Amino acid sequence: MLRYFFVIFALVTVGVISLAGFRGEKMTHPPIEIFPDMDHQPKYQPQHPSGFFADGRAARQPIGGTVPQGYTLQNSYWQTGADNLSPLSGFTNHPDYYNSGKMGDVYGDGFPIEVSERLLARGQQRFHINCAICHDEAGTGNGIVKSYGLTTVASLQDDRLRNVPDGYLFSVITNGKNTMGAYGPQISVEDRWAIVAYLRALQKSQGVKVADLPQAKQQELNSKQ
Repeated sequence: MLRYFFVIFALVTVGVISLAGFRGEKMTHPPIEIFPDMDHQPKYQPQHPSGFFADGRAARQPIGGTVPQGYTLQNSYWQTGADNLSPLSGFTNHPDYYNSGKMGDVYGDGFPIEVSERLLARGQQRFHINCAICHDEAGTGNGIVKSYGLTTVASLQDDRLRNVPDGYLFSVITNGKNTMGAYGPQISVEDRWAIVAYLRALQKSQGVKVADLPQAKQQELNSKQ
C-alpha cells in the first residue's frame, strides 16, 4: 500500500514540475502556457518603435482633415464648395436650434440658415449620397436596400412626415430612429440642414396641388387639357 503511495507521489511531483517549470531557471525555448490569455498578440504598444513603417514609429498620424467629434470646424462650407451659412460649421454638439433641431424640449420649425439654390443643390447631392439608398431618389422608401430585406424604410412622402417640424427631420438625421442609424457623426450640421431643405422641396414636388401653383403655371396646365 505504501509502495502505491510513493509511486503516485512521484508521478504527481513530476507532473507539477513539468507544468510549473523550474523557478529561476532559464530555458532556451519558450515555456508552455496552458492559458496564454491573449498575452502574445501581434500588435504594437503605444509609443513603441516599428520596423515596418519608414519613420520607424508604430503609432500613425491621423488622416489629414479628420477632427474629433464635437469639434467646431470653421469654414467647412468653403472647403466643401457650399455656402458659408453659419459661423458654427462642421460637427458641433451645441444645444441650440441650429445644432440640435430643438427649441428647449420641443422640435423647432423653420430654417436657421438661408435657403438658397446653392443650398438646395448641396442638399440634393447629400440626399442622393446618404439617403437615396434607403428612401430612393423620390423619397418614397423604395431604395435598393429594400430588395435585400429591409422592409421598414419609411416613405418621406407620407403626410405624417410632410407635417412634422423641420427640426424633427434634422434630429432624426442626427440621431437616427428605429432601424435608421445616426448620421450625425458622418454628415456635417450644414449638410443636414441642406438635406432637410431639399427634402421639403422634394415633398412639395411630389405632392403639390394645382391650386398651390403660380397663376401662370396653372394657366399653362389648363391650356394642355
